[in-house]
Amino acid sequence: MTSEKRYLLKVLSILLQYPDDELVLSLEELKETIELIPQVEQRERCEHFLDYLGNKSLIHLQEVYTSTFDLNPPTCLNLTYHKWGDSRERGNALVDFHRLYHQAGYERSTGDLPDYLPLVLEYLSLNQNGDNCPLLGQYCEEVETVRSRLEESGNVYADLLAIVANLFTEIKTMGV
Repeated sequence: MTSEKRYLLKVLSILLQYPDDELVLSLEELKETIELIPQVEQRERCEHFLDYLGNKSLIHLQEVYTSTFDLNPPTCLNLTYHKWGDSRERGNALVDFHRLYHQAGYERSTGDLPDYLPLVLEYLSLNQNGDNCPLLGQYCEEVETVRSRLEESGNVYADLLAIVANLFTEIKTMGV
């Protein structure tokens, strides 16, 4: 995986996390960082999202995030939920994610489930072989479904999920 792609994945992992004071305080730094994204469409989507972040209060950002991802199962950021719901198969899929991280020596820094999209993106950003990850390629349709639902509702996070959906499709294509 190219360093530019890993860089983009890291930025996306930050932008898709629950908004907090640290995010708000780092907006200027993130704007400078995003200017380094070489692909114009990806950069513009990220800039659009940062403009949104800069024009809203933290409370508003947190309310939108919570209502979008935490209180709305059809757009939650836990990938296995979209494929398996709350079934035994989902438990097995979560173990697969945990095993993937363990084998790569990746230590999760949060208490989130291993299929939480920002966590998955962070893992990919740190893994030079992220393009060769068949497990993640299995979740292309789920990421695309979330993107589509967000776009239909005019949600500002749709731009970020569009980038992620394209990246997951690339991973799936390379894993075939």
